[in-house]
Amino acid sequence: MIAFRDILIFAGLVALAAAVIASLFPMREGVSPVPACSDCAFKLTGGYWIRQYGNYAALYLGTREAARYGWAYVDGRPLGVGEAVGCDPMYVHVLNGLAYVSCNSNNSTLGRVLPTAAEGVDISAHPSRPGCTFTVDVMYNTSTTVRLEVYDENGRLIYSASGTPPVSFNFNASVAGTYRMHVYAPPLLDDWYTLYAKINIKASRNVAVYTSNSTEDLRPDIALKIIDITDYWKKGYDLVWVAPGPTYYRYGPPRSDAFADFILGWHCCYPCDRFFFVPHHVYLDEVWRLTFTPSGPVFTHIDDQIERESKYVYVDGKYVNARNGTYTGSDPTITVKFVSSDSKMNAEAVFTKVCSWS
Repeated sequence: MIAFRDILIFAGLVALAAAVIASLFPMREGVSPVPACSDCAFKLTGGYWIRQYGNYAALYLGTREAARYGWAYVDGRPLGVGEAVGCDPMYVHVLNGLAYVSCNSNNSTLGRVLPTAAEGVDISAHPSRPGCTFTVDVMYNTSTTVRLEVYDENGRLIYSASGTPPVSFNFNASVAGTYRMHVYAPPLLDDWYTLYAKINIKASRNVAVYTSNSTEDLRPDIALKIIDITDYWKKGYDLVWVAPGPTYYRYGPPRSDAFADFILGWHCCYPCDRFFFVPHHVYLDEVWRLTFTPSGPVFTHIDDQIERESKYVYVDGKYVNARNGTYTGSDPTITVKFVSSDSKMNAEAVFTKVCSWS
């Protein structure tokens, strides 16, 4: 038989449990579940609060831990260790495991798809004049200052800027090369990227590309030698001697804002001079210089040797020779073609400015 006292005790316990449950799950819009995610956005109701610890932030409903994040930001401000914030409703954006909290829907971007960690920094590149223009868009939803720094191949800082997201940075790589870019706003962001500003050369099988002199007779395998002298100007040289064959030519630096610089030496026949002991003609039948400038790629005649074979030079499909001397093309591509009556020595190369990153 149940005593009346026991009934009163049981009723009191039920009432106490109801009061505790009511304090944990207040009415209003009910209690919203916390999704498990590393990149998402959601609205919470029911009395949630978040607390920052030494190396993580914990989201609570009452006294129950509902989720953990790498760090917590409230209206763009990082919480200090031991600091707690609660509100109802609470707007939460989770990005790369970090929690961005707002108690005001006006400051919230709830409803739009937040970028993932990889999409938080968007890079694009354009082969502009001069050089390559890189655009870096930082789209994180925070008021933290983001800094961008770019270093050249010698580790020298050549560009730096900062701003508060969403922010766009524009950097111009005016000279061909490989650059390192640092984008950071700890603890939110700390990433390194490699930027490439270069000239790709797509050539026929009998063409070779060098970065220094090449005086060897490599016929019939090689008809056209291309010597990239861009690095000499980057290192501060004011004069270089270039030899695609046994004869050297002296070159001064191109205009200061040139992107890349090449010397082309072509021999039009084989073995027309091998039996006449005139090796000075090797790869000197046509010598041209190709410089990528802000006005476009410029193809300039340097020298030529008279041969018994007929020979022709075409640029972007147009015939050129010593009389018209210089041809200016347009970015980002120029096509150079050497044609001989000795078809084995025909050669073609397509130079294309390429701007990319990884």
